[in-house]
Amino acid sequence: MRCTGGAQGRSRRVERVRRVPILSLLALVVLAGAAACGGGSASGGDGGGCGADTEEPLDPGSVQHLLPGAPEPAYASDPPTSGPHLAGGAPAGAQDGPAARPAQVALLEKGGVMVQYRDVTGADLRRLRTLAEGEVAVAPNPGLDTAVVATAWRHRLACGSASGAALDALEAFIDDHKGNGPEQ
Repeated sequence: MRCTGGAQGRSRRVERVRRVPILSLLALVVLAGAAACGGGSASGGDGGGCGADTEEPLDPGSVQHLLPGAPEPAYASDPPTSGPHLAGGAPAGAQDGPAARPAQVALLEKGGVMVQYRDVTGADLRRLRTLAEGEVAVAPNPGLDTAVVATAWRHRLACGSASGAALDALEAFIDDHKGNGPEQ
């Protein structure tokens, strides 16, 4: 029997074997991080991409129906994705002014999608308004922390603009969630 390399040869082979899983793991972490950030094109260089479609917990007040004129309650998220809501009076179509939170939740409960924006003008505003049809309402909301936020029952999508990949993401969000409220 012939042995070559001795202890030094075994040490190099073990070192090489240990490197392969570490490098593979590092590559997976980098790829997962890129996917979580929306990859290359969806997030865009202009900050106009969208984050992930986030599922939010059910607001415990979701069983509460409000009468018109009732004071607005506190919500678990803003804009809300569930919570106390009007028995009727959900917004529809393109709105010229902000929609009250209880009315927003009424729309979401019926399976609608609410798209709200701030500081969006020109072509981006025209693009957003084309989304408003049937169960989709579009309205300004100066209190948003980003340019565009789409909400559905227990779901939220925040975008930095309403153009390019962001508009595609908003349309996909609407397709995924329209008609999925607990009371449609």
